Amino acid sequence: MAEAAGLLGARRGIKVVGVDGSGMPDAEIAANGGFLPSPHAKLAGPTFQEWLDAPERDFS
Repeated sequence: MAEAAGLLGARRGIKVVGVDGSGMPDAEIAANGGFLPSPHAKLAGPTFQEWLDAPERDFS
């Protein structure tokens, strides 16, 4: 998530840094991939980078 936020922040001239969320609720579940889609999930649509690069994006 920090990487995606960093890409968007760079377009807007904002520096984004990742933080250690180990003290947050459900941190262990998140660290083990518990919030990611299953291997059987069907993912569709553009990647975040493709969406970010689309000409209709206006980040001014």
